[in-house]
Amino acid sequence: MTASAALGAAVASLAMTLDIDYFVIGGSVAHCGEMLFAPARRTVPHYSFKSVGERVRIVGSQLDTDGALLGCAWLARQALEEIP
Repeated sequence: MTASAALGAAVASLAMTLDIDYFVIGGSVAHCGEMLFAPARRTVPHYSFKSVGERVRIVGSQLDTDGALLGCAWLARQALEEIP
């Protein structure tokens, strides 16, 4: 199984299990772009119900490798705002 097929199968599994239809892939994997994402998108319908596979979207993060750091900072800010 290729990396793009494995990604498509994983996305399909998550879409079926958790009812997620928009997947943002980040980090260094996002640098692969359409070379990875296009085949993954074609794989999703093979591992999911048609109604689920048709609505799944796979895109690369535009935050490069800073996405996780920015997400943590946002969560920390939210937590600080809740402190009285």
